[in-house]
Amino acid sequence: MMGDFSFNMNYENRDKLLGISGEWIFKRGSGSIRRFDFIDVSILKQLIENKFIDPIESHNSSPSIEQIYGFMARFPHVMAKGYVTSPLRIDYRVSLDALFVPKKHITQQLKQDFIAFCVKADELETDEYLYAWWD
Repeated sequence: MMGDFSFNMNYENRDKLLGISGEWIFKRGSGSIRRFDFIDVSILKQLIENKFIDPIESHNSSPSIEQIYGFMARFPHVMAKGYVTSPLRIDYRVSLDALFVPKKHITQQLKQDFIAFCVKADELETDEYLYAWWD
C-alpha cells in the first residue's frame, strides 16, 4: 500500500546496494521488476536509512518492513529477499516477500520465534532450514 512516504529515486544506488544490474525499460510485466538475492540486516538498514524502502510497507500479509527489520536485528542470521520495481513505474519500491535462515544458524528460540513471526506466510518450511514466503 502506497502512502505519503517519499522514496529516494536514486535507483542506481538502490540497485547497486541490492546487487542488481542492467538497464530498466519502460514496460509492464516481468521487465518492470527484478528479484534480488537474500540480504542481511545491515543491507536492510541501509535501504531504510536511505529511504529506498518504506518502513510501514508490507507485502500482502507479511509483517511490515519495520517489523521485519526488528526481527532481523534480534536474529542477525535471518536473511530477506524480494524484488524491486522499475524507476519508470508509478509504484517504484522495494518489497520483501521471503525470509530464510540456513540450518547451521537455527536455534530452538529462533525456530519458535520464526514460526510465530511468519504465521501468515503462504509457504513455511521448518524441517531442514527456516523459510517463509508471502505470495
